[in-house]
Amino acid sequence: MGVNFTPRFFVFKDFCVNDTVVISGDDARHIIKVLRYKPGDELKLSNGKDTEAVAVVEEIDAKQIIIKLKIIEKNKKPGIKPEITLFQSLLKGDKLDFILQKNTEIGVSKFRPIITERTIVELTQNKLLNRMQRWKKIAMEASKQCMRIDIPQILDVKGFDDSLKTVKDYDIAIIPWELENTCFIKDILVEAKNSNAESVAVFIGPEGGFSEEEISKAKKFGAVPVSLGPRILRAETAAIAVCTAIMYELGGMGGKDA
Repeated sequence: MGVNFTPRFFVFKDFCVNDTVVISGDDARHIIKVLRYKPGDELKLSNGKDTEAVAVVEEIDAKQIIIKLKIIEKNKKPGIKPEITLFQSLLKGDKLDFILQKNTEIGVSKFRPIITERTIVELTQNKLLNRMQRWKKIAMEASKQCMRIDIPQILDVKGFDDSLKTVKDYDIAIIPWELENTCFIKDILVEAKNSNAESVAVFIGPEGGFSEEEISKAKKFGAVPVSLGPRILRAETAAIAVCTAIMYELGGMGGKDA
């Protein structure tokens, strides 16, 4: 084979050893045309959640673009820790696409697009459905690229106030705010590490940031406003910077098993 690693593909079903699995469409085309796999070669499959399987190619139909594989091994895998839910305000253009892709690679578990006071984007129901489909595809492709066993969930769009009601479900919730000058993200993450926090909610605002009223509401629900330092970051930069810092302090980037 022309690769020095075993690639992983998503097949959304339960795996059992000796089962036959059929792959078709774009994945099959990639395996046949790009990876140039032959019968007898092995690849990894994931159910998109918590199980990985090793499968051996049994048959390849290059004309119909269909591959038949046999499961020879399956293993349960631990989930990514901490579980980060990114509550990201809708942004102009394709900025949210970029945020989804990069934070999937970092290890974010769930994405919740939100509408805030200063959100500029307005989506019709039709456009929203199309965006949701695109976001799910982006998350899946990014998971393949970075060899994640799972695909992060893309949750329905909610208003900021409704999203705050879920803060109680997390060990810690942080909301970066440019006017915060006493509480820094490092302080909060050290505290979270000492308390073995396993679930984190991150709220990132739109291009114009959060209003003072929104920050006041967030505090009442238990979210902690934090400073990211002296520089003002774009929304897409802030999302990546915060989630990277969390993964470094509490997850696999810092050497701890995730």
